[in-house]
Amino acid sequence: MKLCSSSLAALAVAGLWTGAAFASNPGTDSRADNTATSSGSTTVCEGGTNPTNPCTSSGDCTGGGTCTGVANVRVAARGLLTIITDTKPPNTGWAATANAGGCTNPSEGNLSSCETRANALLTLMLEFTLNGKKYLFAESFKCLPGGEACDGSTDDFTIDSWNAGGGLFQAGWNQPAVESTLAERSVFSGNIIQIRWAGLPPGAENAVGAVLGRTPTQRVALSRTDEVPVCTDPTPCNHGPTNTRFSDHSSGTDVLGTVRRYKVDIAVVGP
Repeated sequence: MKLCSSSLAALAVAGLWTGAAFASNPGTDSRADNTATSSGSTTVCEGGTNPTNPCTSSGDCTGGGTCTGVANVRVAARGLLTIITDTKPPNTGWAATANAGGCTNPSEGNLSSCETRANALLTLMLEFTLNGKKYLFAESFKCLPGGEACDGSTDDFTIDSWNAGGGLFQAGWNQPAVESTLAERSVFSGNIIQIRWAGLPPGAENAVGAVLGRTPTQRVALSRTDEVPVCTDPTPCNHGPTNTRFSDHSSGTDVLGTVRRYKVDIAVVGP
């Protein structure tokens, strides 16, 4: 994960990958293959009748299995990943009356017109226990994806990691790292934010890797996850009719950040 010039904290940061369901599912053949290639590993079948068999596509897997696993994955620890996003103009909600010039509300397939990389505020926190010791790595970021001047120009807000060349990024974001997406207000109907094969940025990968005992040729990734419900009172948490997974503060004049939390397997990938 790269930073623009406005880092807001001095700790290491936990990286993550988000994916919408089905069309950009985190378990697709191509994503698993890219992750395996960049870690010197290979893809294997999951489920079906020949799990763990090496494969190049789901056609190599029998009994309904899929070529979405990565060989040589060691789950070294399990922990929690907390995501906090607040990408509205500072101290305001989306309501047009609260913002100079007005803002469009986020909608299915569309970000708010006020979401720019200059106000894409994102905090990530990874915490886990290993061998009786507790570890926590966290940092807040402004201006995503970073590396360019924070000029507010149009960008996709994605965070790249694990570059295998050819424009393939296996362990970064494939959805915009902005509040309306994390709150699922701008994703297409039926899709949910998921995490799998989520790479860590260099600083965090080195710090966490030292704790996990990875070799210089191995990579560290967040693997399978389950979302942990947070903020369980539906009224102040703005759950809505079906949302009970996270604290959604992405609408109206709400000035709070949206918070999500996941159980994660912290894995060492590669032979």
